[in-house]
Amino acid sequence: MEEDEEVRPNTPIAELIAEHRRIEVELDALGQALATGKIDFLAFQRCRVLLRDHYPREQEVLAAIHPAAARKIAGQQAEALELAESVEVGARDAVSLVRRFVAIAQHTIIEEERDVFPLAG
Repeated sequence: MEEDEEVRPNTPIAELIAEHRRIEVELDALGQALATGKIDFLAFQRCRVLLRDHYPREQEVLAAIHPAAARKIAGQQAEALELAESVEVGARDAVSLVRRFVAIAQHTIIEEERDVFPLAG
């Protein structure tokens, strides 16, 4: 959804989009670290907490807009949170798990803003 589209600042969708921008800042920081083969665990924890708090609020809005899409996205959100919970500092596969976490979180944001939010009118 483009910033110039009609989303009033106090609508639930506008609030979710604002949260997406904050989440994307952390995902970008995490992605930059991953590009060097390392994990920025502070950025990772911030992402995990932001998404853990964001997803339940978002699901209420998504379900009201398009229940089938909300169910599909809920599965993606659950996968991202499961990946986040499975990351252990020092684990051999931690970098791969965090890469997958970032990819799913970013994909979900894109899908919501491109396919579901516009349906709200």
